[in-house]
Amino acid sequence: MTKNTGKLPLNSIHALDTCSLIEEKCAHIYRHFERMFSNEPHIKALWHKMANEEDNHAAQFKLAAHHLGHEKKDIDFKDKRFINLLDKLDSIHRAVETNQLSLIETFEIALVIEIDLAECHIESILTYEDYGLSDLFLKMEKYDQGHLEVMQKAINSMR
Repeated sequence: MTKNTGKLPLNSIHALDTCSLIEEKCAHIYRHFERMFSNEPHIKALWHKMANEEDNHAAQFKLAAHHLGHEKKDIDFKDKRFINLLDKLDSIHRAVETNQLSLIETFEIALVIEIDLAECHIESILTYEDYGLSDLFLKMEKYDQGHLEVMQKAINSMR
């Protein structure tokens, strides 16, 4: 199979834009956790690092959409997995902003987020293979695995 490194279909461009929004929403949640634990330097630094990594992921998706889609138009985007994940993150974001959470609860929430991100990235590896984007999603999934390890270790150390 040859790779089509030309233009992405418009719905795929919207998928990459939605991926960027998902990563940005994760960064917002992690920055909220950073503020919640601002008096604990190593915890604050952990959330800061994770938020920055999510921002970097968002920028990579934006760059991919920009480079691969030159005639972007406003169309309906119906990829349910991305939309569902974005809706779930919106709900989590509202919940964490209105509730006082313990440290272990923030780690557990982040673990759920990172599992969902990893699943979405893995599913997308094959979906976008023809457009040379598999490597981008694979790279994101590797970061997800690193985040999963950090969150799981933190949870295990608190139990």
